[in-house]
Amino acid sequence: MMGPLPLLAYIGTASVASLAGWFLSGWGRRVCDSTSSWLVGWVVGLVASLLAGAAATRAGSWWEVPAFWTLGVVCALLVCCDLAVMRLPDPVMVWAYPAFLGLLVMAAAGAGQWVRLGWALLMGLALLIFYLINALVFPSGIYLGDVKFAGLLGTWLGWFGWLYVVWGTLLAAILGGVVGLAVIISRKGGRKTEYPYGPMMAAGAWIAALWLL
Repeated sequence: MMGPLPLLAYIGTASVASLAGWFLSGWGRRVCDSTSSWLVGWVVGLVASLLAGAAATRAGSWWEVPAFWTLGVVCALLVCCDLAVMRLPDPVMVWAYPAFLGLLVMAAAGAGQWVRLGWALLMGLALLIFYLINALVFPSGIYLGDVKFAGLLGTWLGWFGWLYVVWGTLLAAILGGVVGLAVIISRKGGRKTEYPYGPMMAAGAWIAALWLL
């Protein structure tokens, strides 16, 4: 059952995130050079409210809320971009890393969680390297955008513990396999058909973060 912090954090962050997502949707359309319906203001806003609100419920203190909120909004924009153009744009990544990591450092300073921060950064680096190796071995399945995205998600999941990183990665792979199988069964593609993997990575991370409470 939710305590007062998660409940208030969810309501507040979800509401503000929806506005932030709507505002950032225009930037998403420009960097993706796309007018896809995935990048319409209300769609990005809805995804942002869901991700940021859910992420905020995992905050153990108010210090963590800004970092988790920022990650939720950023991931919403990245997911929508990936669904629109099958690409996780660098301009968003360039902004996402310092914003999220800077706020996470502030959370660690405010709550005295320096060791936890160190482990989170280590887990993020480890997952980034893991995805990089996969991208080199299977270049048609994992791309550099996914590699960069893995660093963000791995750091967030690593804040909770290494088990979250493992489960988040496994769930992303399982979801990716389900989508691939659905594409084949529906005869809308074959084994080599490409589809955006970023949404599966985000879904795996959020399911792991909320499930392993």
